[in-house]
Amino acid sequence: MMTPASREPIVIADAGPLLRLAAAGLLSMLGRLNRRIVLVDRVEDELVGDATKPFAPEIRAWIESEGEALLRVPTVIGEGIRSLKARTRTPEEDARLKSGLRNSGELALREFVDLWRPDEPSSAVVLYEDRKVPNLFLEVDYPVTLMTTRAFARTIASWGVNLDAPAALEAIADIYDLKPAMIGEIDPETPVDLRRLPSLLKEEKE
Repeated sequence: MMTPASREPIVIADAGPLLRLAAAGLLSMLGRLNRRIVLVDRVEDELVGDATKPFAPEIRAWIESEGEALLRVPTVIGEGIRSLKARTRTPEEDARLKSGLRNSGELALREFVDLWRPDEPSSAVVLYEDRKVPNLFLEVDYPVTLMTTRAFARTIASWGVNLDAPAALEAIADIYDLKPAMIGEIDPETPVDLRRLPSLLKEEKE
């Protein structure tokens, strides 16, 4: 369970959470949690690779300000795409690149999950907006907490870190779709067939 005293790393699973936190002016809140943030290369490129994308300058500035608190993960998927982009391509390679870009964030995250093993017995907190993400973690052999951006903001507010975070996030909901406040925990001791996808926060059900 994610608690104020624990120090689970926070994995940014797709571009959605950082984009929404940036739009809501909440990026700086991450640094107040005293937890390491994990960002795979393909997700980083989706956010800041094109400087004309919304909030790309703000997110890049945040990435640079985090220093060693942010673990920027290179992947084979990311290196392959960078290599293809950097050279003259045949029509077939252009088609491969276009196809690869479509799912590159998910594939890079899957690669990271397959290779990564936490150094401590505590779980990782995975922030996501992409509906495909929870399925990537259903078969991992270490504990993981899956959390949507809405659930994250409400959890942080409940700790007193930023009481205004939920309202700030809701203020941009008309511009950026937000998944409901959902959370789920993967227990490696639970048989894979019995594991559940994230569900609504308790207060959302009441």
